[in-house]
Amino acid sequence: MIDIEHFSEKGWVVIDFIDPQPVFQARDILQNRLDKLLGKHVPLEDYHTVIVDDEQHTEVQVQMTAFFREQNFGKSIIEKQLPLFKPFLGLDLFVQRNPYLRMARPGKPQDNIGYHRDTFYGGSPYELSVLVPFVDVAAPSALQVMTGSHTLPENHFPTVQIENPDEAVRKGSAKHQLGFLYAPKVMDPSIEKDMLAVPLKLGQAIAFSLSTVHGCIVNQGTATRWSSDIRVMNAFAPVDLSARPDYYQPLSSSAMTAQAQEYLTATANEANQP
Repeated sequence: MIDIEHFSEKGWVVIDFIDPQPVFQARDILQNRLDKLLGKHVPLEDYHTVIVDDEQHTEVQVQMTAFFREQNFGKSIIEKQLPLFKPFLGLDLFVQRNPYLRMARPGKPQDNIGYHRDTFYGGSPYELSVLVPFVDVAAPSALQVMTGSHTLPENHFPTVQIENPDEAVRKGSAKHQLGFLYAPKVMDPSIEKDMLAVPLKLGQAIAFSLSTVHGCIVNQGTATRWSSDIRVMNAFAPVDLSARPDYYQPLSSSAMTAQAQEYLTATANEANQP
């Protein structure tokens, strides 16, 4: 089960999936897809040894992300872990429709977003981010989190908003569509001393509140980090989704909600009959 006490105190928690098979399947299918794109077998971990050019990397990531979303891997993975998430979030759940696929090569800061809070950019503390790796991630390559930051107010972390120095990241650009920020809010570099790297094995995940400070400046390991951060939330949480109405898709419903929806649909159909 998810360690709720750990999450409540620290703002993040490592999860051992009860059914990791969808992760293994997604990894195998991603590997096959990459091999087809490259025209040869290159282990996901060694991707950086073949794709060095940034433009080529972006092209590959665009195609791999589109494929990842078409396969609906995010929902498939989380759906098999519902016995974990229902006691944690509730019976009525949404899951992110189009999660990002991250491909962070060693020594490439441009492949990372840096330290941030998702609440800086309109995310809600009622939303949970579940980062699922598709390779084993050692500490030098891992996402970092700031323990206890999830309950601190926004003004505790002053930021400076800048234009992304990576000229490939502009509003509407390919990299922007991949989840890179064209106008990031930069935190004080001094917070690095408080960041904790969280290594993960295939079949594990790290879940954290969107108010938890997290990120990575650069993958300092020796393998490319492949992962997806998949958001999950209670369907009845007080989150304004009017600006992103298609962001989530239904994941699970309680018996009461399911029968209520049947009633409402039947009533609407009756009203539309001549």
